Amino acid sequence: MSLINKMLQDLESRRATLSGDAGTQHEIRSLPPQRDALPWAKIFLVAVLVLVAGAAIWFFAGSQTQSVPASAPVPITAGPVAAPIAQAPIVQAPATAPEAQPPAPAPAAAPQPAEGASTPPPAIATPSQPALVVPVAEEKKPAVLPPPATAAKTRPAQEPAPPVRKETPSSRKPTEDRSGLKVATTLGKVPPAESQGADDGSRIEKKVRMSTPRERAENEYRRALGLVNQGRIQEGIAVLRGALSEDASHAGVRLALFSLLVEQQRFEDAQAILEETLARDPAQPQMASRLARLKLTRGDARGAEDTLSRAAGAAVDNPEYRALHAAVLQRLTFHKKAVAEYQAALRLVPQAGVWWMGLGISLEADAKLPEARDAFQRARATGALTPELTEFVEQRLKRLP
Repeated sequence: MSLINKMLQDLESRRATLSGDAGTQHEIRSLPPQRDALPWAKIFLVAVLVLVAGAAIWFFAGSQTQSVPASAPVPITAGPVAAPIAQAPIVQAPATAPEAQPPAPAPAAAPQPAEGASTPPPAIATPSQPALVVPVAEEKKPAVLPPPATAAKTRPAQEPAPPVRKETPSSRKPTEDRSGLKVATTLGKVPPAESQGADDGSRIEKKVRMSTPRERAENEYRRALGLVNQGRIQEGIAVLRGALSEDASHAGVRLALFSLLVEQQRFEDAQAILEETLARDPAQPQMASRLARLKLTRGDARGAEDTLSRAAGAAVDNPEYRALHAAVLQRLTFHKKAVAEYQAALRLVPQAGVWWMGLGISLEADAKLPEARDAFQRARATGALTPELTEFVEQRLKRLP
């Protein structure tokens, strides 16, 4: 009111000055009071502009608060973030619904500008609610189990922090993709096939542990026989030597290697093969007889007799071994020992004509002619002699009285 009074007084003073002619100059000088009135109008206009600007700012701030609930699906994105764990509960989508309720008061918390424009807040609140509902529906698509209440209780207890990470709905898709990847990786971490492969590996290791040197030597022995049957003699010999390195006591491997070396006329190597095993265990009649025959072939009758005599204790009931021993003794002119060995062999095999012939030769050399004639006659009676040996026996009988 004081301003209005001042303005009226100014007008009256102006009228008073205008009535006189000489007061024109003073009237021009009185214009500054009018200039003083102009700032008040400017101030009024500025105040109006400030109010308008404040209203605009308030409205703009309200629109920003509306965008915040639009991004309020942030807690809803917690559903896809928790998707890797969704394998167990899978009810993550409804879990976000109760979390989405706290953000709703956020726009309501700005009632300060509600004096100027109360209409925008309800319009703002309404889009925020459907914005929340839409992502919830999208979250329910991957979810399978219906009960949301239990999930809402369990989810905040398990992972309250993840919803803070995602702020915009645009970030939901990458999170969903990441969650899908996490699910795939978690499933891939526990494939049953790998456990089976591990079991198979352990079984194989058990088999390897259970395979003894004897079994490995047996496998190599069979492989060597296959190579020999294919005509690959040298490879078979190499494989047999490898089998002996696994199990030096394997008789089959040693005898097979001995035979192959003899066929290759590698007599020294063959003899060394059998002497090696007989040095450890001389009581092996089969190997001793093989070695004795090789020594006889090479003209070493005394070495053959020495080999046979060392294994004689293990060949008491072996007629062939004793007959061989008798023949070696006969070649060494040990006829009495030869007669004893022949007689022992003939007691086991009485129809062996060759042994009867050998007994007759030793008896004749020992000057036991009647016994020798009887031995020759029994050799002829067996009918097991070859024509050459039969002729030899006939000649011996003609020489005896």
